Amino acid sequence: MDLKIEVYGLTDIGHIRKKNEDVFEILEDNLIFSVADGMGGHKAGDIAAQTATKEINNLLLKTITSNISTANVIYHINLAIKEVNSRIYNLSRANIDFLGMGTTLCFLHLRSTDAIFAHVGDSRIYHYKKNSLIQLTKDHSLINKLKDQNKVFNKKSCKNIITKAIGTYPKIEPSVNSTPYDKGDIFLLTTDGLTDYISNENIKILIETFEDPKNLCEILIKEAKNNGSSDNITALVIKIVQK
Repeated sequence: MDLKIEVYGLTDIGHIRKKNEDVFEILEDNLIFSVADGMGGHKAGDIAAQTATKEINNLLLKTITSNISTANVIYHINLAIKEVNSRIYNLSRANIDFLGMGTTLCFLHLRSTDAIFAHVGDSRIYHYKKNSLIQLTKDHSLINKLKDQNKVFNKKSCKNIITKAIGTYPKIEPSVNSTPYDKGDIFLLTTDGLTDYISNENIKILIETFEDPKNLCEILIKEAKNNGSSDNITALVIKIVQK
């Protein structure tokens, strides 16, 4: 496998929050990347986010190998997220200080031919390729649920309400899929502290202007803060240099 990448991650506490409950993990040698956003307003959201990213990595390092099929990798990722959900849920029930904690999670694993991605909640994964930006994930949010049901709703009152999170219920159904990629493509994993304040069109413009992962992470976070982001902000960028 001749895959070469450039990767960089950055997180910022933002203007208002007293602590940063966003977490990202980069396992470059294993081509595994994850971002989690501990649920604001809940106890120990940062603990949930840290546990989710570390536990999914630990589980998948034992099961993902280069010689298994994409379908098998998807199976193991699905299983791992369900196991992580159970562990965090049990942790929250065992300690009153952790009661009610939860986290979003988005996860990406690069293979020689395709990228396998998964998410729970409203943290997002984008794929920039051939001058287009594709949002790979669809937020598990109340707004999207009501849209799918063709119901009328007040966008302001429904804002930032998610319908799925890691650790808040005993069981979870993550969304897991795969997509092909090519040399020059860029993947962005990010939290809603960024996507609530920068449109997809502007994200595309910034990717085209600042292709270096470090510069891109820095400018994305700066732009979100300039636009008044009131949340923690995280960006993780992977650029495919050679394939």
